[in-house]
Amino acid sequence: MSSARDNPPRQDAHRGFSPTELLAPRTQIVADREAYLGQGTHDVGRRISDDQVELFISADVASSLQQEFSLHTPEFVALHDVGPSASLRLLSSLASAASARVQRLSVRRQGHGVALAVIQFVEVPLADGTPVRVYSTDINADAATRAHVASVLLAFSRLGVLLIGELPSNALAGQLAPLQESLRRGPWPNRDLLLVPLGTTSTLATQAIELGGQSAVAVHVTPRASRPKQAWAFISGSWNRLHGMPNGERALPTEMALAVPRPSVPEPEAATQPMELGPAQAGAPRAPPAPQPTLPMPMPVPGGTNWQTYANHCALIKGAISCCVFDMHSAEPLAHAGGTPRGDRLAEQGVALLAQVNTAARALGLGAGKAEAGISTASHHLLLREVPGHPGVAVHLVVSAGTGNLMLARLQLERVEPPK
Repeated sequence: MSSARDNPPRQDAHRGFSPTELLAPRTQIVADREAYLGQGTHDVGRRISDDQVELFISADVASSLQQEFSLHTPEFVALHDVGPSASLRLLSSLASAASARVQRLSVRRQGHGVALAVIQFVEVPLADGTPVRVYSTDINADAATRAHVASVLLAFSRLGVLLIGELPSNALAGQLAPLQESLRRGPWPNRDLLLVPLGTTSTLATQAIELGGQSAVAVHVTPRASRPKQAWAFISGSWNRLHGMPNGERALPTEMALAVPRPSVPEPEAATQPMELGPAQAGAPRAPPAPQPTLPMPMPVPGGTNWQTYANHCALIKGAISCCVFDMHSAEPLAHAGGTPRGDRLAEQGVALLAQVNTAARALGLGAGKAEAGISTASHHLLLREVPGHPGVAVHLVVSAGTGNLMLARLQLERVEPPK
């Protein structure tokens, strides 16, 4: 994903240290940083699990990321929302196609546990197997940090992608103005921006010309993408054209279903075959077969929480007709109780609705937090909330307006606790 670099030579572990060095030790005392982190790559952050990467910093988030990108020069794609939030839904669609999870880069202050920013991404392998990260600039952080980090991600990406919602011309110009100022002010190593309209935006071509201005950045506009797989086809196709060989070693897969590799499942251990008796033992009585170890039952979900029981309890709320517990990152249903709507539909719309709530809160200057929603139609109430104590997991409850009450159902939902 990044250009190859020669590791610095190891220093002699037995050399002497001067008193000055002992009194003022270097922050990084291991010369081979990649060996210390155990990664062997030049990507940003240290991987701590299949879907978690950590980066410890001593300065602010944006400048620290800029230093990391300048040091490691990784190639990545940055997805930036202009209007309604769509980048996280595109990441979820990429991950869900492979039954994988959207990954997270948590940026923390050294010595502190609370993350200053959480950046979500997926890794898509190139034809040669090198993983390329696709970051979303829809970052979990305060408003100022979110804006600065978004600018850094776009500026240092190999391909910056603007997902343009259906906006009036004046609103679109207002959304692009800060980006144009960041591009003019620099630093901006990126030389390619791709504008992907998700709605009908008649003035987008004109806005693209103004966005590029007198800079060296090439701004291209794709046809309208009404579905995630269309958007990914345009993005991956543009990446492949930038690298000159659509079918070369640096090519990205253009089919969404093939973009993210499926998580590997460990092969079960082969059963031990009984030893054949030799001729001298043929007449000896056979010993009874050793009892086979009982395999543990699979857990409902990682962590041992029985989400089906939790969904069943939520479905007992008066007027409830359908309930789904889902993963907010992958839009994958963890459990479903009741009738229609189906669990997959509730999960998909639950992710979209919570994203819209966060987008509206940020647009109103209210900041981002744990989103909850209570929505009423003529015949139904929709209740959405994150499950307390389980980050990234939410519940979507549908209540009949004829037999249930929105406020009462919300109070009852808050009292239902996930079983331990």
